[in-house]
Amino acid sequence: MIYCGYQGCGKSTYCKAHPDITIDLDSSNFPKTDGWEYNYITAAHELERTTKKMVFISAHQCVINALRALHIPFEVFVPAHDKEAWRHRLAFRYNNAPHQCNFNALADFEKNFEKDMAFYLTLPAEIVHYVSAKIVTNMEDYID
Repeated sequence: MIYCGYQGCGKSTYCKAHPDITIDLDSSNFPKTDGWEYNYITAAHELERTTKKMVFISAHQCVINALRALHIPFEVFVPAHDKEAWRHRLAFRYNNAPHQCNFNALADFEKNFEKDMAFYLTLPAEIVHYVSAKIVTNMEDYID
C-alpha cells in the first residue's frame, strides 16, 4: 500500500523504526519539474510492487491528484485541524534539527496549510486518517 503523509506526521520516524516492512520515499529527491509527481508515483508504485512493503510518500496535492488519476490505491495521513499545534510541531522539529528540509516544511506549512486542509476534506473519508500534532510513534494506531 502507498501512504501519503503530511510533513511532520511521522513518516520517516515510523519507517526508521520498521525498515523490514516500510520504505520512506522522500519527495525532495525528485526535481520539481513539470510532471515530477508522475516520476515520484512511478517510483513509489514500483517499490511497492517489487518489495511488497508499505511505501510512504508526501501528501502534496499534485501527488494525490496523480495517484487518483492513475487509479493507484493509497491512504493519506493529515493533521487534525489544529493549526497552532501543528505549527508548534514543525517549529520544534526545525529548532531541534535545523536542516533545509525542516525549514522548507515549516515555510510550506505557513503558505499552504489552510489550502491543504480544504483539499484533504475533498478526499473520500475512508482513506483519510487524522494525526495529532504529537510525535507519532505507533502508526499501528492509524494503519489497519
